Amino acid sequence: MVIRHLWLVAALAIATPVSAQMDASATAPDSIKMDLAATDAIRSMLHGAFDEGHIAMLHALGHQQAVASTCSGFEIDPKAFSTEFDLIYDDSNGKPRSLDARQRADIERKATVTMGMAIGAQIAISANDHQAFCQAAIQERASGKATHLVWMK
Repeated sequence: MVIRHLWLVAALAIATPVSAQMDASATAPDSIKMDLAATDAIRSMLHGAFDEGHIAMLHALGHQQAVASTCSGFEIDPKAFSTEFDLIYDDSNGKPRSLDARQRADIERKATVTMGMAIGAQIAISANDHQAFCQAAIQERASGKATHLVWMK
């Protein structure tokens, strides 16, 4: 099973209503079904705390962490990662949110749990066809079209 277009499908899944995802997932490969299920779980857990842009960013960071930990030739750039992760403190217009210490801690906790869910899901997905998973990541990095890239160049 080739996972080449997994991230394109995942990006569409984030923007597609759940009912449409369920219809599309009926004939999708297992890796796509797993990714959609993980995205739905993440979205459900974060309901109201983050917008779709935040969810997509956290999902992308989790994916890249999973790739870096399972595929050779990938390493996370700590500065780039920090810059991207800090987007959790901004609103949907990119403006810093006014957060007290409790709200900030809650957002950080939810974002961290989300990252863990995304990393775990992506590692499980990679187990379906590890070679294809890593090859797709190589193509993703080379394309320069993916958003929120935090891999070392």
